Amino acid sequence: MAANITILCDFDASKRPRPARLIAMLKDIYTLNVIAKEYTPIAGVNCFSFPALPTAKDRTPEQNQLIASHCQNGAFEQLIFTPNRLLIRDHLASLPPQQLLIVEDITLLPFALEYRAHYKEAKVLIDLREYYPLEYENSKEWLKSFGLFFQHLCAVYLPQVDSAICVSEGIARKYYENFGVRSKVFLSLPPFFALEPTPLHTPIKILYHGFVSPDRSSENLISLARKLPSEYALYAMVLSNQPDFFRSLRESAPSNLVFLPPVRLESIVPFSNAFDIGLVPFFPTTFNLMHCLPNKLFEYLQARLCILSTPLSEIERFVSIQRCGVCAKDFSIDSLLDSLLLLSREEILAHKHRAHELAQAFSMERNTAEIRHIVAQIIAQ
Repeated sequence: MAANITILCDFDASKRPRPARLIAMLKDIYTLNVIAKEYTPIAGVNCFSFPALPTAKDRTPEQNQLIASHCQNGAFEQLIFTPNRLLIRDHLASLPPQQLLIVEDITLLPFALEYRAHYKEAKVLIDLREYYPLEYENSKEWLKSFGLFFQHLCAVYLPQVDSAICVSEGIARKYYENFGVRSKVFLSLPPFFALEPTPLHTPIKILYHGFVSPDRSSENLISLARKLPSEYALYAMVLSNQPDFFRSLRESAPSNLVFLPPVRLESIVPFSNAFDIGLVPFFPTTFNLMHCLPNKLFEYLQARLCILSTPLSEIERFVSIQRCGVCAKDFSIDSLLDSLLLLSREEILAHKHRAHELAQAFSMERNTAEIRHIVAQIIAQ
């Protein structure tokens, strides 16, 4: 009989690449339940939802002050067991006993541990998608409020998990150093697509896709576009939760920076195949960015693109070992541009073909066997 597994998400799981793919990898062999905030129904999965609280831009000054007060006074349970999330208890109680709870957001970890306290056979696996205590480290206000909250969650609840997976070696090391929690690196890999590298375009087509924000040094897209020779064109398929910043970015863009409408998650890779170079332009403005191995890196690879990146530690190591692109010598737009211009057309095409050689090895199919093995081991403990 298939084991019962519940995945807990503090967001719409179907719209985030990592949890969406985790669900796809597990739903065919386990009885899978997803309890998520504002979920989209998923075929083959029992889905339950709980309502959202106001986001930072929707909260009143009084609400923000109350949150900051709770954090500074150590009243963290007021932020964990909020009225909207108490529905999680009801959803879990309505299910048959669960053998495994997978936590996709650390704010929901206390609910999983609470469940395990009543059902001793249940295990708890957490997916550490970033280093939470430094999620918005550039904001002093955040560090004095939610930063304290996430520090508390990591110090008190994280050491109680049965197992953990993590997105990169650097982030995994930080969790071990600060909280004594060991985690296995589990890469964020997209499904395999039977694509071929496209012939090199004229002008050469560079793609950036993902979120844009000040923390992500997204102004770099403008700076790079302004310095690109006419032999190159830069495309940005982006989203932002900061409308004013996004508007400013678009208004200041030169003509060779083309903004594209976003496509659905499952269409990102085949859409990206029509480009030549996949760009990662981040500066190490945060710990999480310095140590990221983002979804886009592997989506570019799956799309058979040459990788061009700033020298973020994990990406630089990956690109060097796999020989699938180039990284700048330092964190400057001039260095990024120099690395691009040193690539001949033949070298860019060779990197695209190298991505083709790596596509099967760095696909969700590889991850499927790995996560199923991890889950089976945890359940059997």
